[in-house]
Amino acid sequence: MFGPRLKGVVLYGSEARGDAEPDSDIDLMVLLEGPVRWSRDLATITRRLYPLQLEIADRPIHAIPVPEADYRDGTSLLYREAQREGIAA
Repeated sequence: MFGPRLKGVVLYGSEARGDAEPDSDIDLMVLLEGPVRWSRDLATITRRLYPLQLEIADRPIHAIPVPEADYRDGTSLLYREAQREGIAA
């Protein structure tokens, strides 16, 4: 999908905290090396997750591309919350 640019994936939000409801969405951060090319990277993620989304149609998957350096530095509240509560893979 991203080759060596892919540095990790973080599950965050209610699913990671363990308080998801049956219809809760699944939140993912896709950590990428270097600058994120938002529309291109998001399109790549969406294409790759589409088959999984079809299997679990009642649980929307929200995945966003994130620069790994920004995530590690905690440059936003969302990144800091994901660091604290998320499950990294």
